[in-house]
Amino acid sequence: MKKVLCYVMFATMLCSCGGCGSRADVEPGGGSIYHWKTVFAPNKAELDFMKRHDIGRLYIKMFDVVVEQNYVSGCTEVVPVATTRFQGAVPKGVEVVPVAYITLEALREMQGKEVEYAELIAERMLAMCSYNECGEIYEIQLDCDWTASTRMTYDILCQSVKEVLFERGIDLSITVRLHQLTETPPAADRGVLMLYNTGRLKSIDTKNSILDIKDAKPYIKSVDYPIPLDYAYPTFGWGVKFVDGEFVSIVSEDEKASEEGEYIRYERPTSEDILVVKALVEEHLGKPSIGNILYHLDMEQLKHYTHGEVDKILAR
Repeated sequence: MKKVLCYVMFATMLCSCGGCGSRADVEPGGGSIYHWKTVFAPNKAELDFMKRHDIGRLYIKMFDVVVEQNYVSGCTEVVPVATTRFQGAVPKGVEVVPVAYITLEALREMQGKEVEYAELIAERMLAMCSYNECGEIYEIQLDCDWTASTRMTYDILCQSVKEVLFERGIDLSITVRLHQLTETPPAADRGVLMLYNTGRLKSIDTKNSILDIKDAKPYIKSVDYPIPLDYAYPTFGWGVKFVDGEFVSIVSEDEKASEEGEYIRYERPTSEDILVVKALVEEHLGKPSIGNILYHLDMEQLKHYTHGEVDKILAR
């Protein structure tokens, strides 16, 4: 079937997001953290964690941008999904950086229509921030693991988003994977180097796909990266299920192998793992431009790290 780009759903969902928010005086603290759930409702323990560690910046994923088939119209649509619902207030004095995750399939579908999608994505993020009273927005972030074949499309998309944001005085940041460190980055004001998911998740021979110094070290070399970088470190774990040596899925750490031929690899970087990588990164790439970032805000994950360990990871 011939693929047709449709904008109706994206535009409709954009228009329903609300108006402008109010100006807030923000003094970001010494650390930052990602929020990667579809419901924003931090509990008391998470709010206490943010206060205890002087978290001054929240990178909140607002939605994913994906390709879906509309079976009514028969067209392929680039649409926002997994939109975050706000059921709690952003802590006072904390700066919000809204994030949109863009799949490679969606990026490919945007080719030739990057300007239109840039406006839809940027305006929807800002409208969501306004509607949910996230305060003054100084930066938005695009998260995409672009490849050589999608590089030009992503360049145009980022440049177009920057143009949308320019008159508002808002910066654009992008995520940077380790394998992209030697590439010239797309148009952006700053980047966040993602120091997790460094290994081959689906390989049964992998020791720890979240973070392993052996996987990360070959990429971390002294480079003069063209834009300022901050660094995001993993404070989470999971299980990786295999059956007869073949990858099946990511599962909870609580799940146990239940049948013959089933194997679950449990992964969680220790604070020592993280600090070794942090020292290597700072040796070759320098200190973070603004600060270090934890991934992500979830006490069921963060409880595995002591306050002292978290302080060392966040220390600039």
